[in-house]
Amino acid sequence: MNGYVLYNGFWNENTVPDTVSRLCEEGAALGYTLTPRKNTSFAAAWSEHGARVCGVGGEADVQAGDVVFCFDKDTRLLTAMEAAGARVFNCAEAVILCDDKAKTHAVLAAAGVPMPKTLVAPMTYVDYTAAGDGFLAFGAKELGFPLVVKECFGSLGEQVYLARDEQELKTLAGRMKHRPFLLQEFIAESAGTDKRLYVVGDRVVAAMRRRSAGDFRANIGLGGAGEPYTPTEEEIALALESCRLTGLQFGGVDILDSDRGPLVCEVNSGAQLKGITAATGVDVATEILQYVNSLL
Repeated sequence: MNGYVLYNGFWNENTVPDTVSRLCEEGAALGYTLTPRKNTSFAAAWSEHGARVCGVGGEADVQAGDVVFCFDKDTRLLTAMEAAGARVFNCAEAVILCDDKAKTHAVLAAAGVPMPKTLVAPMTYVDYTAAGDGFLAFGAKELGFPLVVKECFGSLGEQVYLARDEQELKTLAGRMKHRPFLLQEFIAESAGTDKRLYVVGDRVVAAMRRRSAGDFRANIGLGGAGEPYTPTEEEIALALESCRLTGLQFGGVDILDSDRGPLVCEVNSGAQLKGITAATGVDVATEILQYVNSLL
């Protein structure tokens, strides 16, 4: 297997992310040749002759048959790579569905997957102004306070906020500017904790419980800590179904405890490996590599 592990060149301008390094190193141990590549090292070129993905700055072009492991959300580039004949994991459509949290919940809801109650804010071309006050008032009435304000596009928990009252809700909505966002039911029973199940193919290969001592978000990057966790059959089924519905071949599914049972909070196409590997001792990178190799 020869190919690339894609990551974002703006977010990681001077460093290769740990997940990317692990995949390349574990790939070499298995006899694969994988090269880390920034999305900024490519140009997606379209014409009446189809798609080409050209290397810039002396980097190699993508060739038909190349394997690309995607740990970036540049879905336009992924679409061009697929059109040029590359084998992309996860595929562009799956990343699109997972990257936009409103789309994720629409897909899961259509299949009856249990989740926190979710309201999607109306689209704006300009700043989010008083024109949206009716939606905010409806959200407050429907969900109560506190409630979660979540940008539709975000990573590592950094675009997730808690509004404790009407004024905080209006302030947070104003900060969104023109960025799409949603309002979500706050699950008090799971404040500061969640469960991350890592799915590869048709298996949950690792699971951890994340806890935070001082934040309603449990993300490790925000100070949370992970510990090994043995998921229930119901949680495993939810994780596998969430990945099937979104088209993920590997990824992380975040589940919240609630009084009405486990709820799917998010489905992550580019879930990082360092935290769950450290917490569980499971070599998730090798699981991903061996699974993808079995598909080629």
